[in-house]
Amino acid sequence: MRYLKIKSIMQKMKQNTKWTQEEQFNNSILFSSDVHKNEEKLKQLLDSSDDIIFHDFIIPLHDGRTLKALLVIVDGLIDEDAIRNNVLEPLTKESLDSSMGEELKQVKERISIFNTKKENNLEKSVYQILKGNTLLLLDGYSEGLLLNAPGYEVRAISEPQSDRAVRGAHDGFIESSPTNIALLRRRIPHPSLQFETIKIGEYSQTDITIGYVKDIADPKLIERIKQRLEQIKVDEINNSGEIEQFIEDHPFSIFPTIGNTERPDKASALLMEGRIVIIVNGDSVSLFVPSLFLENIKSIEDYSSRPYYSSFIRMLRFVSFVISISLPGIYIAAINFHKVMIPSDMIVPIIQARETVPFPLAMEIAMMILMFEVVREAGVRLPQQIGSALSIVGALILGQVSVSAGLVGAPTIIVVSISYIAAFVITPIADVTALLRIGLFIASSLFGGYGLIVAMLGLLTHMISLTSFGIPFMAPFAPFYFQDWKDSLIRLPLRWKKQRPKSIPNQRKTRIRSLPKTGDK
Repeated sequence: MRYLKIKSIMQKMKQNTKWTQEEQFNNSILFSSDVHKNEEKLKQLLDSSDDIIFHDFIIPLHDGRTLKALLVIVDGLIDEDAIRNNVLEPLTKESLDSSMGEELKQVKERISIFNTKKENNLEKSVYQILKGNTLLLLDGYSEGLLLNAPGYEVRAISEPQSDRAVRGAHDGFIESSPTNIALLRRRIPHPSLQFETIKIGEYSQTDITIGYVKDIADPKLIERIKQRLEQIKVDEINNSGEIEQFIEDHPFSIFPTIGNTERPDKASALLMEGRIVIIVNGDSVSLFVPSLFLENIKSIEDYSSRPYYSSFIRMLRFVSFVISISLPGIYIAAINFHKVMIPSDMIVPIIQARETVPFPLAMEIAMMILMFEVVREAGVRLPQQIGSALSIVGALILGQVSVSAGLVGAPTIIVVSISYIAAFVITPIADVTALLRIGLFIASSLFGGYGLIVAMLGLLTHMISLTSFGIPFMAPFAPFYFQDWKDSLIRLPLRWKKQRPKSIPNQRKTRIRSLPKTGDK
């Protein structure tokens, strides 16, 4: 709704011209010293919308005169109690000293709202009003006061549904940038943690905040991110996924080279490695760069556990990724092209299971892959209670009933099921595994094991060629950084990680300077 309002306002501002947003502000309308003229201009630009409230009131002066004032607010976006208690009551119950002049300065001092600033640009004020700020105008002054007293409802801080942790913090980002910034500031209370905000979207004016630790992050990387963000010229930005697609190095690759997270503890840990976090107002998912392939294998919870189990789980995730994308391809290549690969004790049960199946093996596997995708997508989109029931019913229909009816062989159900279950271990790239599974299956069904190997080599070559803001995507394996292997597919004890990752450019190489000796009594 607010987007449509801003769009209508911008069309009125342009008046059939081709000005850019910057040119509009350079040629913008300034406030008049007559409060009634300002009200008329604001009503014209705001299109007299029903949710825009214009509140006239009188400020008494010591000499018996009165000063006309105007409040402009958007109903539902401001804290009415804060405006009533901190603005209206202090200004209407006590008189201003008219002998001193500078009533605007006295008004600003009397208002008990922290974030208050002067503004003489009418068009900029319109944007601020629509974003939840309150505009206060006084008769006789050609500038107003913008008061930041937002009161719209925001979601309570809760644990992210897509990235739960057994041990560790259970808070997550929400759709409010100030709250997300506060969550990071609480974890890194240091002046080197800095945030810069820019607005993107000619109509939406979405706040995009860049967060980094000044003493650690590479200045060249920060500048590169700023330049790419400033080059985005679009009508609107609705979520972080749009920003990701606009600024990534390889927009046509199936692999995401910009990471995302809803966990503030993970974001703060990445900041301390020298990475940059991008927070989009209105989205609970924050981006971080650079992002390497290994980020999909790691979890923030790995650092809360002992290194032995964490290393085992990481290896399990990597093996699950390989199984998920290649198992259907290996199965069809072995059955159709390379039967000698199958042990003799297994070949007879597999052939017997497929005797009643009326479809070729390739069509059988393709149908099962597509049906599993349908069930998975339906379970995600439906309400939680219905989605859980659908998953159970879908599994029964695709499994026991299909095999009993002779439409699908039991080995095919097992192979496809294992492939999909393995993908649940690496949820950050679940969409990538689904596409790779289909691609490798097609290569195997056409050319057998040879096609599977060539496709895998092509995939590996593509992954090595990717970069994330100039940083190799497959580091520390390509290029080879042996120092970073301490925290790659295996995780060595934390006291051995004295240096920050060499794969990530940073200014402060040393992470740990001293530790207590072990074995002291």
